[in-house]
Amino acid sequence: MSVRPPAVSGIYYPKEAYGIEQFLNQTAKSEEKYVNKKLNPKNIIGGIVPHANYELCAGEAIHFFYYLKRKIEKPETIIIINPSHKGTKDEISFDVHDAWNTPMGDVGLDLEFMDFIDIPRAEDAQKEEYGAEVILPYLQFFLAYPFKILPITMQKESYKCAGSLAEKIYKANQVLKRKIIVIASSNFSHNERPELGFYNDNLVINRILNNSIHGLYETIHENSLTICGYGPIMTLMFFSRLINPKYKVEILARGNSSKKLRKNLVFDYVSALFYE
Repeated sequence: MSVRPPAVSGIYYPKEAYGIEQFLNQTAKSEEKYVNKKLNPKNIIGGIVPHANYELCAGEAIHFFYYLKRKIEKPETIIIINPSHKGTKDEISFDVHDAWNTPMGDVGLDLEFMDFIDIPRAEDAQKEEYGAEVILPYLQFFLAYPFKILPITMQKESYKCAGSLAEKIYKANQVLKRKIIVIASSNFSHNERPELGFYNDNLVINRILNNSIHGLYETIHENSLTICGYGPIMTLMFFSRLINPKYKVEILARGNSSKKLRKNLVFDYVSALFYE
């Protein structure tokens, strides 16, 4: 069995399992008072989760996993769609490994699901890529049962690619009947003044809340917004629409890097829940 070793442990998240558990325990306790406990989704379709250093974004990311942990029908496969930070030759690609390792242990990839989707497996899909890797320790910490993952790298974050990928995932699961969720790995405004980043993020969030996929795509390009991972977000929106055209979105938490990096320019983080 081919196992992908972690590329960013000790950089984006603690190098040892104990350090991850301790950090996430402390973060969960400090954030619990901000959780909307009145929100009781019938079915979680997926969500937006930031992919930055844990010290910068775990306070926002952890809100999504609060609800996922309480999901009655436990997901068997978690599909994690990440943008490509290093560049890949394929527009959309799977990893070539059979399992991924983090300090928390190994997690298998859903190889059968891969076989049902016409997407290439490529060496460069996840080489030194962190967009999906940083999501995995959260899952290992919060989900106390065996599960599989399906990381997908989007090099081309186009409206067409997002729609096509969502349809492929949906059609594959019409056959496989898996209990799945889709996570869009995304950071919002990059290296902006806090007030400008907040304003720009609102432009995107309004499109997300209004289920306007093409509007989101146009807004990002017309305003030259610096959001990283809008392709995965559009894919999640397309997929949610296939599950239920009247799906709902809840913005769970928002923040920026100023809590750790005291600078005039910040990076923004948003977590969101897509549900019925």
